[in-house]
Order: sequence, then structure tokens, then C-alpha cells
Amino acid sequence: MKRSSSLSTRSLRSILASLVLLLAAAVIPEFPSAQAQSAPTSRPSSTAIRTPDFDETLRWYQDKLGFRLIGSENFVQGRTAVLERSGFLLEVTEVDHLLQQDQDPNAGNEAAVTRVPVISLIVPDVDKEVSRLRKAGVDILQSPEDELDGRFRTAQIRDNGRHRIELREPIDESGYSAMGR
Repeated sequence: MKRSSSLSTRSLRSILASLVLLLAAAVIPEFPSAQAQSAPTSRPSSTAIRTPDFDETLRWYQDKLGFRLIGSENFVQGRTAVLERSGFLLEVTEVDHLLQQDQDPNAGNEAAVTRVPVISLIVPDVDKEVSRLRKAGVDILQSPEDELDGRFRTAQIRDNGRHRIELREPIDESGYSAMGR
């Protein structure tokens, strides 16, 4: 049985279908026939994360990283919301303890912890962004440093649900690819 929602199921499905199309479009420049393009035409556009603390996660992304809430949906199994920042869409889904245990019965709450970034955001100045986030009390996992290939300056932070987020500042846009690597 569905609870009240700010978006209809049809609207949310439409948004999610659009996300899939945007992701597909972001991959196209990776094919050899499109590699001759001289300038980047797309950037990663969306991702989704699961969290057991839905309300706090929404607040964290809005307060710390400047995302805005586009809409949310309440279901019997949990809630889902779509946030946006600079055209990048983030779907946040609520997961209760039982769903986490189904994934790995021995992991408990550690099931939400990632060792690699689940989100990678392009920022204009990674040092300035890390400084701002540090002052806001955000957990900095990796201070800004240049990648070995010299194309990006990166840092890593952790959100309130312990997901890793990579911040990437392009140093050399000529080597940019649509997936950020």
C-alpha cells in the first residue's frame, strides 16, 4: 500500500527513465567514432545511493554540498528522493536494517560502507571546496592531490552515511572523457 507522496509514481518513473537516457548519452562519446571530438560534450549525470538514515542524508547533501530536492516518494518499503546540483541528479533511497542484512548477513550496518567512491563530482577548485567542507565538519578522507596522469586534482570526503565522494578538479581538459577517467 502506497503512502502519501509529493510526486506521483508516474512522475518518479519518468524522472528515473530520464536518468537512464542521460546516462546512456554520457557513454556515447566513449566509443571510438566519437573520440575525434575536441571538446567534452557530456559529464556524468547521476547516481543512486541507499541509506538507513533517509532524512539526515537528504539534509546532509542539501546543507553540505548544495543539492536541492526535486521530489520524493513514500512507499511501504521505504522512501526515495531525487536531489539535483548543477544538472547532476542523485537518487537517495531508504533501506531498513533487514534489507541490509539480506545483502550480507554478517555485515550489519557496515553494508553501507564503500571503499571506492560512489559519487564523483567535478568542482572548479578542489582545494577551496575541501577547505569549505572541512570548516562545515565534513569527514575528509583524502586531502587534495594531483592524479598521476596530471589530468585531475582530487580529494575524497565521506557523507553522513559513510559513502565516499570524490571531488575532481580538471587540470588538463584535453584528456577529459565523458566518464571522468
